[in-house]
Amino acid sequence: MKNFLLNLWYTYKDWRYERLCIKHLGIKPQKMYVSKETYDFLIEKINAPPDPERTRRLKEIMQKPAPWDEEE
Repeated sequence: MKNFLLNLWYTYKDWRYERLCIKHLGIKPQKMYVSKETYDFLIEKINAPPDPERTRRLKEIMQKPAPWDEEE
């Protein structure tokens, strides 16, 4: 019964999300189907800690003024 109710809840959320996308964006959201191996790989990458070098470089870039903010 619990799984059935959860399934109903997620089906409702999907339906509501789809309605909101159509109403505000004018498009239906796209669904992507992947294999179990690909899904596990994506989840592993999402949960992995960020690379410290990339984080340092991003901080450097974000501290620089934007080109359109620079005075001539």
